[in-house]
Amino acid sequence: MPTTIWDRYGGFTFVAKAVDDFYSRVLVAQELAPYFKNINMERLVEHQIETIGAVMGGPYELNVERLRVAHARFRIRPEHFDQVAVILSSTLKDNGLNTEDHDELMTVVASTRDVIVAP
Repeated sequence: MPTTIWDRYGGFTFVAKAVDDFYSRVLVAQELAPYFKNINMERLVEHQIETIGAVMGGPYELNVERLRVAHARFRIRPEHFDQVAVILSSTLKDNGLNTEDHDELMTVVASTRDVIVAP
């Protein structure tokens, strides 16, 4: 029996599909799209797969300092963090995450707020 969220949902295949779905939603959000102008989306998708994969118990490590450094130049506003979290939440649910696993992942997302949002 799979012991991690990563294992229960099929690992890389699940996360890659969910991340692609997530960015297709984020990039059409009028307030969020400017953050992604001139961003190497292929590289960002890889990074997000690793980040979500780490939170799910996959073969990656969640590096909080790396998150801080990566987001610092964007001066992300609290309402934009919240909007991204809502999009991620609905994406995970729409891709089949059960309530318990969803809530566990979203708790970790919420814990990164102070790292990602501009002071």
